[in-house]
This record gives sequence, structure tokens and C-alpha cells, in this order.
Amino acid sequence: MKNKIKEIARRIEPELIKIRQELHRYPELGIELPKTHEIISRELHKIPGLEIYEHMAGGSGLVGILRGKCKKGKTILLRADIDALPVEELYDCSYKSEYPGRMHACGHDGHAAWLIGAAKILAELKEEWNGCIKFVFQPGEEIGLGAQTLIEEEHILENPNVDMAFAAHGWPSVISGQIGIARQYAFGCVGSFRVKITGKKGHASWPEETIDPISAANEIYQHMPSVLTRKISGTEPKVFSVTYMIAGNPKVRNVIPQSCEFGGTIRATNSKVLKQIGEELRKETEAVCHVAGAEYELEINTNGKSVENDSVLLEGVVKTSSEILGKENVYIIEKDHLGGENFAEYSSRVPSVYLFIGIKPKEEEIPGLHSPEYRFDDNVLAGAAATFALLGYNGCMGILKGED
Repeated sequence: MKNKIKEIARRIEPELIKIRQELHRYPELGIELPKTHEIISRELHKIPGLEIYEHMAGGSGLVGILRGKCKKGKTILLRADIDALPVEELYDCSYKSEYPGRMHACGHDGHAAWLIGAAKILAELKEEWNGCIKFVFQPGEEIGLGAQTLIEEEHILENPNVDMAFAAHGWPSVISGQIGIARQYAFGCVGSFRVKITGKKGHASWPEETIDPISAANEIYQHMPSVLTRKISGTEPKVFSVTYMIAGNPKVRNVIPQSCEFGGTIRATNSKVLKQIGEELRKETEAVCHVAGAEYELEINTNGKSVENDSVLLEGVVKTSSEILGKENVYIIEKDHLGGENFAEYSSRVPSVYLFIGIKPKEEEIPGLHSPEYRFDDNVLAGAAATFALLGYNGCMGILKGED
């Protein structure tokens, strides 16, 4: 089967490159992606036997369902995110973004193209496998939307019930032609916070007559890292980062302002640790403001989930990927990753594995994700499509868990 899949992937490679580059020219943001939807829908409608559901996920989501020769078999979900970013593209290419201030700077155009490829491959071979495969094209990932709507309102994990799910990201630090797979956490739990401290405005020459909100905010900022090292185990991956602070007027240097606001992100692999960070921030803010005599407003979101790779599936996914790319080109990543991905909505409900597909040409350094000079290596599309196709096949046939 792997040879048939690889042969088809090689044959359709020019087509996938063309699709990816067309998607790249028309990057769209959020949930409503009319041009992106049009391109993906056009390609899906070319695939015989594919059931197509459109305008999903509260916007421009699409789902294709392909059924094998008989119902006996597993149901597999393969997902690609399809939205872009509000970034002005600086990398000059023949298919450069035609939308000012928008760019596929996270490679979702590539994700969509390789999933279309996997659907094309498996459709040609549908008489040789059993079960059902759902190809999910999800908008809104960059703003944390799409996945929950698909699952909770449109019941994408049901009818038939999904047994396992897979997704991948084009990764700039992994060499093209290789795949890295996290042993446990592909992405962490993501949380956020906003703190507004209200003090007492006054002349900077007499600070004793004021309640300085900047001083209180700075004390919280300085204390939090040491608080976390004392309250949470040092073996737990975690991040507390202040990403903005706003106070005063830069044109007025002699006034202590009335208020100061700051906020940022918190990350962890364990959801309990994420919530504990939020609770420690609440206690620290309350204590500092009590001593300073200041008032505060506090918003903390600690509902994020991690993308945790299923330990039972992991060995089968490594073996399957190796059948396409070669054993020497697939490896386990031991270090947990604290980026965020709402594929967590799927992986928290069904056994899942998330892959990092290399897009870095050998001997070449390329910009990272979300860079205005980010670029995608089209040479990886055929291999990625073939990998997804074989994951779908092996999953349906029970091979990934050794059930064949």
C-alpha cells in the first residue's frame, strides 16, 4: 500500500504545489474565508466519492468524508487549519499575497494543500480500505476559533464516532523531508491575563501624596517569576510573560498616573499548573495592592488545553511516517513545546497525534513562524500528503494500534 500511495503522491505533486501557491496569494483572516473556501471547495469537488459539507465552523469551514469499501473499520479524522495572519508579506515570490497586510505566515496554505492531497490519494484507493476518513479544513485557528464549534455544535467527532485524529504543522526548524513528533506535549495549555491597577494621581515631585500604580505593577511583575519557582515544581514546564504595560503620558514627565495596565500570556503543559499560575497571580496582585492602598481589576483565562500525543498511537505513527520518508527521517522530540494550538479541542476528546513536518531546506536558514519573510518549501507537499494518506489507511485498518 505504501508504494501505491507514494506513486500517486508523486504524480499529483505539481497539482498540490499549484493549489498551495494559489491559496498563498489570497490569505484571509479568522472564520470567514470566502476565497480560501472557494479554492478548497473546488478541489474537493474534483474528488470522486467524497461527501462534502461546507460553510461549517461558524464560517468557511469544510469537511470531506470518504468511506472505504465497507463500513467495518475505524473512523479517522485528519485536520488542517486554513486561516492566515495580519502580516504584511516581505518575501518576494511570483505568488506573493495579493491582500495588503495579510499573509500565510504560518503555513496554513501548505496544511490545506497536503490534506487535499491525502484525500485525492485515498479516493483513488478507496476499494482497498475499510472504514471512514473525515478531512477537516478548519478556519479560525489563529484566533482560537473553529474547532470547538465543529465539535460541540456540528458534532464532527460523531456519526460515525471518530476513533483517532491527526494533524501537522510545517515547522521551520525541522529539515525538509523529515518529521519530528513530540513524545508527549506537542503544544501546551495557553492562558492569558490582564491586570489594571488604579492608584492616586499626583505630582511626581511628591510621590508620598500619591499611590503609584506603576510601582505596584512593577512589584507584581518582578515577584511573579520567583513566586512560581517556589510554588510550582521546577520540573513542570511553565511560562509567565508580560507582553505589554501601559501607563501615563509620554509627553508628561512630572505626573504619576492614575492607573497602569499590563497583561500577557501564561503557558504550561498541565492544565492544573496553568490554573495554579493564575491563582498565584491573583494572590500576588491582591497582596501588593493591599499594601500599596491601590485598587485593581483582574482578568485571568486559564481554560486552555494542551495538545498531548497519545502514547499508544505514537509508535504506530512513527512507523507509518517512516514508511513514507525513511526511518532515518522520522524522530521523537523529547522536549515539550509551549506554543498554542486549538487542535487541543480534538486531542482532549479522542486519541490523537500531532506531527511537525520539516520545511527547512538543508544548509539554509529560514525565518520562523509569523515572520513577514516566512516561506514554505513546496518540495515537502507530496511526502506530507502521502504520510497523511498512510496514517488514514493504517488507522482505518487497525494497523496503528496493532489490531490488524
